[in-house]
Amino acid sequence: MTWHRRLRPLGWLLVCGWLLIAAPAVGIADATTATGATTDTAATATTGATGDIVELYPNPTTEQNRGEYATVKITEPGNWTLTDGEGVADLPDDRTGRFAATRHPDRTATYTNATPVTAAGSFQLAVSGETLTLRRDGTVVDTVSYEDAPESQQWRVSREPRWQPAGFEPRAPTTVTDASVKAFVLPDNPAAPIDAIDDADDRLYLAAYTLTDRRAVDELIAAHDRGVSVAVLVEGGPVGGMTERQATVLDELTAAGVDVRVMTGDAARFRYHHPKYAVADDTAVVLTENWKPAGTGGADSRGWGLTAESAGVADELAAIFEHDTTWQDTPEWESVHEEIETVEAEAATGSYPQRHPPLSTTAEELTVLAAPDNAESALVERINNTDDELLVIQPSIGDRDYRLLRAAIRAADRGVEVRILLSGTWYAEEENTALAETLRERAADDNVPLNVRVADENNRFGKIHAKGIVADDTAVIGSLNWNDNSAENNREVAIAVSDDAVADYYREVFTGDWQASGDGGGFSLLPSGELPAGLVVVAVAVISATALLAKRWLVFAEN
Repeated sequence: MTWHRRLRPLGWLLVCGWLLIAAPAVGIADATTATGATTDTAATATTGATGDIVELYPNPTTEQNRGEYATVKITEPGNWTLTDGEGVADLPDDRTGRFAATRHPDRTATYTNATPVTAAGSFQLAVSGETLTLRRDGTVVDTVSYEDAPESQQWRVSREPRWQPAGFEPRAPTTVTDASVKAFVLPDNPAAPIDAIDDADDRLYLAAYTLTDRRAVDELIAAHDRGVSVAVLVEGGPVGGMTERQATVLDELTAAGVDVRVMTGDAARFRYHHPKYAVADDTAVVLTENWKPAGTGGADSRGWGLTAESAGVADELAAIFEHDTTWQDTPEWESVHEEIETVEAEAATGSYPQRHPPLSTTAEELTVLAAPDNAESALVERINNTDDELLVIQPSIGDRDYRLLRAAIRAADRGVEVRILLSGTWYAEEENTALAETLRERAADDNVPLNVRVADENNRFGKIHAKGIVADDTAVIGSLNWNDNSAENNREVAIAVSDDAVADYYREVFTGDWQASGDGGGFSLLPSGELPAGLVVVAVAVISATALLAKRWLVFAEN
C-alpha cells in the first residue's frame, strides 16, 4: 500500500472527524511528494546529440516491480546499447525513435508509449539507486544516475521537477477574459450548483471528492437519458471510508448507464481526488463544497461557488477531467465496488436563510488553477502582488510554516490589511484557537494589520468549509486547503476571478461572516504586533500521544 492512499475506517470516529486531506503527509521517505522529491535525485552526467536517456520508471507498485523501464530517444541509427552495469539492452540499430528497455515488455505499455525492448541478463532498475549508461558503437553518449526512486513516479529529463507521478502531466494556468459569471455562496443558494448543470445538451462531467446530493444524481441520470455524454469521477477512498449512501448512489448511476470512475489503488497519482467542479456544455461550475447535502445541498457548510459561461473555462476543466479519468488509477466503479469498504454516515439536515443572493455579471478575467500543477505558486504570486487588502477563509491552516501563510504574513508586514477567518467547529477549534493565540502573542508591540478570528456558532451556516481568498480585486474559489499536502499531493481545482464586482461580492460575504464570528469565541490579532517574514512559528497545545493519534484518524469524509 502506498503512502498516499488507503486508510482503513475506524468506525464512527473516522466518519465524524477532521481532515486528513488537509493535514501534512507523514512518514514519507526522503521527503518525496506526489509531485517529486524535494531534491531532484536524478541527474544527467553527459548527453549526446544522437541519443539520450529521457525517462525512467524504477519503482512501480507491482510485484517484483514488473513494468519498470528506462526509455531512450535515438535520432540516428547505430549500434546502441543501454546498461545498468549488470544487464544490457540491445536497442534497434536500424531505426530511430523512443525505446523502453525493460524486463517486462508486456507490462511496460501500461506506463509509456515508447517501443518496448527486452533487456538481457540481470538488467534491473534498483529502487535505492542506479546508474544507466547509453552507448553507441561502444562510446558513451549519455549517463543518468538517481538515488531513492519515489514510489509510482517517473523521472523525465524534459520537465521540472523531474520526478512526478506516473500518468501525471502538469498543466499551466489557463486564462480567459470577459466571461459571464454567477458568484454565489452556500448554504444560502443550494439551487445554484444544480442550475449550472440542469440543461446540458452535449456533455456533462462531474468531479467530486464525495457525491451524495440527490438533486445532482437525478440531473446526471436525466442528462444521460436524453443522450448527453455523462461521466463522473469521485475519490474511491475518502478519509474514514466511502459512505454506504455514496456507494448506493454510484451503483444507481452505473445501472442508469452513466460512466462512473473512482480514483483508487496503490498507483494512484494523487493522494486524494479532492476537487469539486462540473462541466455542462460550455458552462463550468467550481466549488469549495462537496456534492452532498452538507455542501451543495445547503444543509451545513459555508462555501463559495462560481458558475462561468465560458467555452475556454469549460474546455480547460474538461481537459483536466479527461486527464484524470484516462489512467489506470480511475477504473470503472463496477469493477472495484466489491473491493471498497463502506461506512455508515448520517446526512446533514440544517436549514439556513438566504442572506447573500447570487451575483450575475461579466467578469474581466478568469484563470483556471489546479494542484499539484500550478495552484499554490499562482496563489503565492497573487498574494505577493496584493496592495491593499487580503481576506482568507479556510477550515484550518494545518502547517505552521506553510508557504501561503508566510505570504499572507509578508503582505501584512508591508502594510496590506490581512484578515484570516478559520472554522470554529469542534474538531478544528482547538488547533485553530492555538493558531490565533500564537499569532496574537507573536504580534508583540509593532503595528501590523493582521487579524485572525475563529468563527463562533451562528445562524448563517453550520461550519466554515470554504477555501478562498479576496486579494484586492481578485477572488479565488476552489478546493485547495492551506497546507502542503493539499497543494502538492492532492488533485485540487480553483478559479481566480479578477473583477471588482465579484471581489466585492465575496468581500461582503466574508465581512458578514467575520462580524458574526465576534470576538468571544475567536481571537483577533489587531494591529498591535508584527510577524516578520520567515519567522512564523505556529505552536499548538501540548497533547498526549493518544490524542495525536486520534487527531490523525479523526476525519470527515465530506471535505
